[in-house]
Amino acid sequence: MQTIHFTMADLGRIRMATTVGITGEAVFAMDSFTKARTGIFAVWRRRFAHRSPVRALGRSVRPVPDLLWLVHETTSSGRAPVDGADLGREEVLAAVRSFCSIAISPFWPRVHGYLESERDARSRLAMTGGVERLLDTLHPLVRWRPPVLEIPGERTGEIHLDGRGLVLVPSLFLHEGRAALLMDGRDRETPVLVFSAAPPSHTDAKEMWNAPEAGHRALAALVGSTRAAVLQELTDSRSTGELAERLRMSSAGISQHTSILRQAGLITTRRNRNTVQHDVTRLGKALLDGTALDAGCRPS
Repeated sequence: MQTIHFTMADLGRIRMATTVGITGEAVFAMDSFTKARTGIFAVWRRRFAHRSPVRALGRSVRPVPDLLWLVHETTSSGRAPVDGADLGREEVLAAVRSFCSIAISPFWPRVHGYLESERDARSRLAMTGGVERLLDTLHPLVRWRPPVLEIPGERTGEIHLDGRGLVLVPSLFLHEGRAALLMDGRDRETPVLVFSAAPPSHTDAKEMWNAPEAGHRALAALVGSTRAAVLQELTDSRSTGELAERLRMSSAGISQHTSILRQAGLITTRRNRNTVQHDVTRLGKALLDGTALDAGCRPS
């Protein structure tokens, strides 16, 4: 069991994020793929089980906890080795990227929307009941015993936040109500706690897994693969610099593509001091709905 120790300053610095990103969610989905044979994920699993690269990778690693370093890379700029893996880093990344394209990309807009609603619901809970109520209701297996949060699992140890605060992130695919703490060991880095979101109803899950098979090609064909990748990244608000880093492009190149997307009414742009921030519009979201992009599966 891991225990997270809070100070009063830490309780005031808790914040919510929507998702660990498509690649991070894919890591959790790889773990669920080997276990979730019934329930709401059974339909999802059957759609691509015959094509999945997970079995070969599973002989060398367990996605959780062996690939948590990769989930952390999608939420920070840190780098980490492939702990516990017989495969090399590039082989692992290739397998995750392949799985992501097959099993997550076709459903990502709907998965992202579901996680967004989960984040909003948790944020409202914190506003009405306080952050301690939020911590007390993350999941029945996660216990809040003030001032300590107890996380069951294979990993053990005591983590003292010491004023750094904590970022809470829901995950659809994190298996069996688990929670995963992401840290890179740097004293100033804010730890990230990924928790299992409440599962969707069978009706919602059926709609989620009904994304069209060919839909992820349509958007790229319409606006071009690079601008499609930019639009996909903006399911979360991002700056020009963040887009450049995630898509491995120059800031000048990103600015050209965002200018075209903005003129088409698919994104909005606002300046905050020295940062230019981009957000997808309702029209852009409508275009993304039911589509996804292979380009979105890009481990950093």
